[in-house]
Amino acid sequence: MGSSELVHPANGTQTDDQATSAEDRKLLDRLVGLWRSHAERDFETRHETGRLLNERLNPPTERQPQGQRVLKTAAEEMGVAESDLNRMRWLAHLFADVAALRQSHPGITNWTRFKEALPSLVPPKGGEARKPAANPSRPVYDGVVRSLSSFTAKLKGLDIQPEDAERQKLVDGLRGLAEALSRLKIRVVVAVE
Repeated sequence: MGSSELVHPANGTQTDDQATSAEDRKLLDRLVGLWRSHAERDFETRHETGRLLNERLNPPTERQPQGQRVLKTAAEEMGVAESDLNRMRWLAHLFADVAALRQSHPGITNWTRFKEALPSLVPPKGGEARKPAANPSRPVYDGVVRSLSSFTAKLKGLDIQPEDAERQKLVDGLRGLAEALSRLKIRVVVAVE
């Protein structure tokens, strides 16, 4: 016989009222719509904040002593991290508006994804912008690949055998990596000689 997962109702909830009622569905739809419109306004507000800061302080590509003071004061009074204000400045500097961002980077749908993608959007000093991630909404994989390449190069550079405790730590770490990769449908077998 098959087994089923036991689901416990929330405190104060009767077992027979777990189905979503029409009133609950109406509330949920309204909340989702409100949240989406807030997220859209939130992105627009961040772009406008960056635009206003850039208008006063010049683009984020230029450093100004008074700009640091203004950003610090604004961050304190707004209750926003100074680093986020800098990101807002980059948003406004790189894109005329949020529609331009969405057109060129459709995978960037919220502030978190913008922050993750920003390093690939900003050119290093004196150079061009780095090559964007294959999927800008998931730039983390580029970092993972770089880390694995670096890890592999370090292992190849080792010329001494690890002692038993070091060897076991290495094997445990590799097994953890294999387990994590299995979640991505990548099978790695760690065999110890």
